[in-house]
Amino acid sequence: MFNHLFFKCMKKLFTFFAMAALAIGTMVANWQPSDTEAIKLDEANASGQVQMKTLRTDDGKIILTWLRPEINDGVFAYELHLQVFDADGNAMLGDEGIIVSDKPTRTWTTDYGFALAPNGDILLAYTDVRNDPEEQVHTDSYIYRYTQQGVPVWDADGILFPFAAIHESTLEVENSAPAICVSGDNIYFAANHSEYYMEEANEDNWQPSPWFPNQQMPDSVVVNGSEWVFFVMNQDGSFAVEESMTLDSKMMVMTPASNGKIYLIYDNENLGLDGQLLNAALQNVWENPVLVEERSLSGGQYMPTPMTEVDENGVLLLSYRAMASFYGYQVVNFLNENGECASNAVSLTGHIDGDAGSAAMGVKEDRACVAWDWAYSNSEYHMNVNTVDDENNYCWQGDNTYGISLDMNDVWGFTPVKVIPAEDGWVILYGNSTSWNGATFMVVKIDESGNELWRKQICEDEFKSSGFSVTYDENNAYIFYTQDEEYDDNWDVIPGSGGMFVMCVDIKGKQTAVNEVQTNAEIVTTEIYTIDGRRVEQMEDGVNIIRTIDANGNVTTTKVLK
Repeated sequence: MFNHLFFKCMKKLFTFFAMAALAIGTMVANWQPSDTEAIKLDEANASGQVQMKTLRTDDGKIILTWLRPEINDGVFAYELHLQVFDADGNAMLGDEGIIVSDKPTRTWTTDYGFALAPNGDILLAYTDVRNDPEEQVHTDSYIYRYTQQGVPVWDADGILFPFAAIHESTLEVENSAPAICVSGDNIYFAANHSEYYMEEANEDNWQPSPWFPNQQMPDSVVVNGSEWVFFVMNQDGSFAVEESMTLDSKMMVMTPASNGKIYLIYDNENLGLDGQLLNAALQNVWENPVLVEERSLSGGQYMPTPMTEVDENGVLLLSYRAMASFYGYQVVNFLNENGECASNAVSLTGHIDGDAGSAAMGVKEDRACVAWDWAYSNSEYHMNVNTVDDENNYCWQGDNTYGISLDMNDVWGFTPVKVIPAEDGWVILYGNSTSWNGATFMVVKIDESGNELWRKQICEDEFKSSGFSVTYDENNAYIFYTQDEEYDDNWDVIPGSGGMFVMCVDIKGKQTAVNEVQTNAEIVTTEIYTIDGRRVEQMEDGVNIIRTIDANGNVTTTKVLK
C-alpha cells in the first residue's frame, strides 16, 4: 500500500512506514509486542514485493500471502507465496514459505483471491500467462487449494477456469482480478473477463481523429468489452453449476450472507451502486437488483471500492463515497436479506461538503465504525471517525454525533489503515503523511462514545513501505509490510534495506481514559507527547498529551493546551 498510499484526487501519492529497529530473523515472528521493533521475515531482502494479504484462523494461526517478482530462465513472474505462522509466531512452511505459483505473468500485477474453505483449507486464485509466455496477451485464471500444512489438495498447478473467447476475431483475452467468497459450504469464484476483438467499423464504434477530420472510415476497428464471470465450485474442485453468471460492471464486491448465499455490490450504468443476493445457483433471490446508491462514481473515473461486512443481524453494512457534484462525501448504508436499504445513506459528517478520500471500516455487533480522510478545504485535511448502526442511526451522541477528528494536517492528508473492534471501543490505525514518500504511523484507542482513550506513534518518522496487511486479536495488531531497497548518497543499494517485515503492536494496553485522574497511587514517571505522537522534553505550543505512570503501573493520559 504505502508506496502509493492511495491518491488524493490525482495530486497526492504518498508512502508510509519506516522501520525503527530490526530484530533480524528468518520467518520466525515470536509475537512479543513492541512499538519500535520490526522482525525481518525475508533473508533474501527481495525488493518489489507487493500485495500482502493476511487471514487469522480460529486457533490463532496467521496465514500470509504475497507476490514476489522473479525472472526464471529469462521469463518474468510475480510468484505467489504462502506462509503460515502458528499462534506463537513460528513459521510452519519453512524459511521462505512455499510458492503456490511460479508461472510466467505480466510485468504488472492484478489482484488475487484469498479465502478459507469451510474446513480451514487455504483457497487462492491467481492469473498467469503460462499458455502465452512470449506475447503475454492471453491470461488465464487458476484456483488452488492447500491445507494449513502447505499440502496441495487439488492440482498443484491449479484448476483452470473455463473462460473462453467469445468473439471469433479476438486478438487479446485477459482474465484478471480473480476473487473468492466462501459462504456456508459454497465457494463462489469470479474474475473479470476482457476481450479485444475486430469489429466492422460503423458510426457507433469509430470517429475520425480531430487532427484528421477527413479521414475515411476503415473496414474494421479494434474494440474491447469486459464483464465479470461467476462460478460456484464444489469441495472437490468441480463446478457446482454448468452455467456461469455474467455481470457488466467495472467493480464488484462479494460478501458472505446467511445459508450459503452472498451479497453482491457493483456499479451500474448510471454511475450508482446496485445490490443482489445470490444463491448457490447464481440466481438473484430478489426479483430485481436493489438500488443502493444513486450516484457513487465521478464520471466513471474515480471508483473507490465500497467496504462491506455483515453484522450480527445478518445485515450488510456498507461504507462508500457518495457524490455531491464534483466532490464526494463518506456515507454508511445497509442492505438486508429482504432487499431493504436506506434511500438516503447517512453522511458521516451530517452534511455533504468537503471531499472524502480513502477509508477503513470495522464492524461490531450491529454497527460500523468508519475512519476516513476528509479534505475540508485545500489546506485542511482531517482523520475523521464515526459510527452508524444497521438502521442508519448515529451511535454517538452530543458533540460526537457527527464524528470526531483524530488528527489534522495541511499538506499531505491521511491514510486510514485499519479499524479494529475492541471490547470497550475501537482501535484506529492510520498514517499521517508528512512528505511525498513518508508518514508517521499512529494507533489511537477510542471508547464506545467516541472519546479518545490513548494514542501512540509506532515506528520512526518518515516511515516507508511498498505494501502491507494487518490482522489482529484482542490484544495485538500484527502489521506485515514490505520495503523496497533504499540507496545511499552514491546511489548504491543499502544492504538489507529491502525485504519483508512484521510488527506485533499492543492495542489493549494499560492506558486509562483521557482526563481520568488516578488519586490512589503515587505518580512515578511523567511523559509529554505532541498531538502527532512525538515525545518531547517539555510542553510545546498547541495541544500536548501528558502521560503519567503510577507505582502500580497504571497509565493516565490527559490533554493540555499551551
